[in-house]
Amino acid sequence: MNKDILLDWDSQYNAMKRTMSGFWTIYRKWRDENKDDYHRMFMGKLYDEFISLEERAIYLKYRFNAGEAVVICSINIFYLEEEIGTYDIEFFLDGEVADDYLDFEDTLLKNRITKVKHNLRIAIKALKVGIEVLDISKITDIPPKYIETLKKKYSYMKER
Repeated sequence: MNKDILLDWDSQYNAMKRTMSGFWTIYRKWRDENKDDYHRMFMGKLYDEFISLEERAIYLKYRFNAGEAVVICSINIFYLEEEIGTYDIEFFLDGEVADDYLDFEDTLLKNRITKVKHNLRIAIKALKVGIEVLDISKITDIPPKYIETLKKKYSYMKER
């Protein structure tokens, strides 16, 4: 299949945009309705503003046993710029959603989340004692924009 035809299809049905927003819908629903599973998966909670998404792939898939084709849009999910999973939506050729899959990579995820949470704890403690954002970034490998967000959160929490 010519890639331009696939990209035109995506443009016509806003499939990748729908995949991005679909992630947030399914993620929040899962988080709110399955709190125990969510907390077990992430060893606590995640800051939504530290989650980012990146387009991964769009491809046509034909299943011989089903006799139909679907277009799959796939995105990577990052937490503090560490990849933690993927989200895919299967679309019928008429643009209707056939199915979706939210997948957090268990073993890799636990190692990455443990590392990120450890660095977040260090960053919070460093902010509390007045260490500068860029210095904290160097110590923790957390990009400064996220430490700035923590600083704002901490300032808000401190005022209460």
